Amino acid sequence: MDLIVIPFHDCKKWISEGYRTRDAHLVQHFNESDRIGKILVVNRPVSLAEQLLKRMSWKTPETTVLDSSRSYCLSQLESKIYCVDSFLPDFLKVAREKKAWWFSAFENGHTIASIKRAVDYLQLDKPVILLQNPMAIGAVRSIDHSLFSFDAIDNWLFHPQMTSNHERVEKGYQYVQENADVIFTVSQSLCDFFNSRGKAYWIPNGVDPEFFAPARRSYDGGKITVGYTGKIQDRVDFDLVEQCLKQYPDVDFVFAGPVYSQKGTIDRLDREYSNIRFLGDIQYDKLPFVMKDFDITIIPHKVDSFTASMNPLKLYEYLAAGKPVLSTNVAGTSDISRYVHIAESSHDFVEELGVFVLNVKSGKIDAQLVSNSIPEKFTWSHQSAEIIKLMETVLKN
Repeated sequence: MDLIVIPFHDCKKWISEGYRTRDAHLVQHFNESDRIGKILVVNRPVSLAEQLLKRMSWKTPETTVLDSSRSYCLSQLESKIYCVDSFLPDFLKVAREKKAWWFSAFENGHTIASIKRAVDYLQLDKPVILLQNPMAIGAVRSIDHSLFSFDAIDNWLFHPQMTSNHERVEKGYQYVQENADVIFTVSQSLCDFFNSRGKAYWIPNGVDPEFFAPARRSYDGGKITVGYTGKIQDRVDFDLVEQCLKQYPDVDFVFAGPVYSQKGTIDRLDREYSNIRFLGDIQYDKLPFVMKDFDITIIPHKVDSFTASMNPLKLYEYLAAGKPVLSTNVAGTSDISRYVHIAESSHDFVEELGVFVLNVKSGKIDAQLVSNSIPEKFTWSHQSAEIIKLMETVLKN
């Protein structure tokens, strides 16, 4: 079974940041499966505006070029993974359309022709499409396929950055519900949302436990460090974080991840509190070594319609690293491990953090036991196999 994967984060991101996202993990495991043939990853088109302003190449680095032209490139990334890049000479259109440009970029005739040329070169015969980017619906309509599958990672109807494109997202979701042969969702709420035709399946996130083995350690005295990893966006409740900073001045709080919003709040916290640090973006291969310094991990996310569609990938990685987890009551955090505590309120979160600190200091947390508490069904090897099995079942039927 050959695949065309249209991810949200593409090969360029995977190479520069590491294979840290759901789409990257799944493609890695598809590459290891003997049930999958060739995998063509469709990268986001690059505009002239991006090339000039960000000084970026439109081609994927560190790959072997197989076929190319002035604005098209097919290259090989791994044994079975190929990626197709396309360049669009758009400049003013990007400034005018902003995020809406991504929708039109995937509808562009050159983008579609580039995908078709790559399919022909690789001799993919009616491949299976796995769409993970709701902005790329336009490309799906024009590519021959034997099966169309959709992997819903978040509900973009509630994404704060998609407010101005709400109608386009809504139409895209309608197309998915009417035309997808099978739908995978990261959360139960998304499964309910997409299951009007009975073809949606909940496939939560996962983890490769041994990748985080270097992070596991026993508490050896000294100050307690509370850690958070991942993108710092509107979902992080910094009012709650500030309550914790005030309550526990002798505890260090470390945030490891790129800052995408709330920069003003972050700058203020950094100035006013000596027990918080922001490390910035961390390359994924280095993450376990950064997490080794953590004694406790937190998910202080706001509870709203957007976070209700999520399934925090960091939760599984925290556990794999041998760290106990304290989370707000966001979706996808219950019934996974006895080392995860879900706070029902801000007051509960702050008070429970104190209990966590005492448990760590008294030696009640065994890193290996925490890691071993992850059920097999929450590993990427299991999740990728489930997706392949469902694709094969739908194809047979």
